[in-house]
Amino acid sequence: MNISPNKEASIGFNAVIPFLTILMLIFLMVLPYNIPLISDIMPLLTLIGVYYWSVFKPEYLPIWVVFILGGLQDILMGSPLGLMPLLLIVVQQFIFFQGRQFLERDFIFNWFVFVMLVIGFGIMSWGISSLYFRALLDYWDVLGQILMTIAFYPVITWLLGLTRKFVK
Repeated sequence: MNISPNKEASIGFNAVIPFLTILMLIFLMVLPYNIPLISDIMPLLTLIGVYYWSVFKPEYLPIWVVFILGGLQDILMGSPLGLMPLLLIVVQQFIFFQGRQFLERDFIFNWFVFVMLVIGFGIMSWGISSLYFRALLDYWDVLGQILMTIAFYPVITWLLGLTRKFVK
């Protein structure tokens, strides 16, 4: 008699960990902080999570999960509906098309690629939001958000790396 857990159950649990960590990052983004200016330049933690899991465990982050998480972020943050799912899926697909090249590189290379992605992500987000609201939004907030996201990347990826140890 085999008493080891069956493979389907472990795959199911493993698939939930990336979803839960990104969901937690979304909640961290929408929490009300009493720090001046932090709500305007809150780092794009969801982007960090999607990037990380798309590079290291893409099989556990299907496109429909990214779409749902992006939609939830839009709803909670009051941004134009569909903006985050669109941009997060574009980032995920970019990583998928690059293949295993990201895994073969070191942290500095991955961080450099992330910096390029977050700059494009921030500009696209600002541009689409400006079109949606029919007004030029403050670009200083976007610049601050991009810089904060770049600064938070090492910390968040370190924390996600600790949770990745539980994903087989």
